[in-house]
Amino acid sequence: MNINELTIKKENIFSTFFTGWVAFLSTFKLSFKHIITPILGQLFGILLISLVPILEYREMVNVTSTPDGWIYFALSLSGLIIFTYSLWKFFVLLCGVNLLARDIYDDRAIANISFYTSDVLRKKWSYIRFLIGYLMIGLAFAGLTAIIMFLEMKLIVYNFITSMANISLLLMQSAIFLNYVLFSNIIIQYYSFNRILGFWEIIKRSFQFIGKNFVQLTILSFITVIFSNLIAYLVQFLITFLVINPFNIAADNSIGIATRFTVGFIINAFIIVLFQYIYARFYLGAQNTI
Repeated sequence: MNINELTIKKENIFSTFFTGWVAFLSTFKLSFKHIITPILGQLFGILLISLVPILEYREMVNVTSTPDGWIYFALSLSGLIIFTYSLWKFFVLLCGVNLLARDIYDDRAIANISFYTSDVLRKKWSYIRFLIGYLMIGLAFAGLTAIIMFLEMKLIVYNFITSMANISLLLMQSAIFLNYVLFSNIIIQYYSFNRILGFWEIIKRSFQFIGKNFVQLTILSFITVIFSNLIAYLVQFLITFLVINPFNIAADNSIGIATRFTVGFIINAFIIVLFQYIYARFYLGAQNTI
């Protein structure tokens, strides 16, 4: 489907944000099961992966010397497999959600979310290659940030030159971080709507798209970051008020930490899905003006 034939037009950033919200809520019942299943799978995988470290460092058990130690290592390995598979299913869901959002915004009849994810799975090896490449680019951004932080630590003699160098490094670090935020926010949309293209062509066009819509995309990213932080603070407050305090659970003990992590993990995953509706709306509207 040629997205240039869609009826979606570029609009105010706040309209894009709230329209994405409405689309997310309108399909929440339809997609809830498909969202929660890979999330719970990831949490279960993390639990199994954590068995050996918990026994080693919290329970003071030397797993390698216990007769049943191999069972715990096998469970941890199983957890890694379950987590990886569930994470893969979650990324398939994200791509499918973008296709669902496209039909919603174009006032087309929508199908079950599995219809859109099955469309993604028809070229699953292409998507796997894309995700591996996306991971490598993410690591490259992280590597550049680490190099800059290392150079900043080396500037221990403070004079005019080192001060200017430190400011320059700080600006470079901020620019790298901003570009990564923009890149990570739009790359799934670009792949979802351009799956016929090769990986490097998608990457090139993604950066071109970011350059042409830099100001609007930065504002939208800023809004979504503020929103996700507000949700995080609200969740922390509710957990403390409804769970930690009533049951006299210390916020810094194992149960308190596990509770906060589990609830926060689930909420953040749903926010990521919400962002697909928002950024799909932005991408489709902006693409029709390029």
